[in-house]
Amino acid sequence: MRVKKLSQTVFTPLDDGAGVLLNLETLCYYNLNKTGAAVWRDIEARVSLSLDEIVASMCQRFEVAQDAARIDARAFVEHLARCKMVRID
Repeated sequence: MRVKKLSQTVFTPLDDGAGVLLNLETLCYYNLNKTGAAVWRDIEARVSLSLDEIVASMCQRFEVAQDAARIDARAFVEHLARCKMVRID
């Protein structure tokens, strides 16, 4: 599974480390906690990012088991795909 940011999605970081995503076409917005904002920055920094790369980054940054990170990362990117903020290949 590879994740790619869609061009109509914009990210606004907040002072507390969290952030907000907005799809400019659908006007759907999504609040991100600090973890979600960190993952989003990884997605935004690359043309395409694999789920394994997202999981590895989460495990490195946060105290989380790989299995838990994989479940959370998959749910997160699948939700973003439903909101048309990312494309999953």
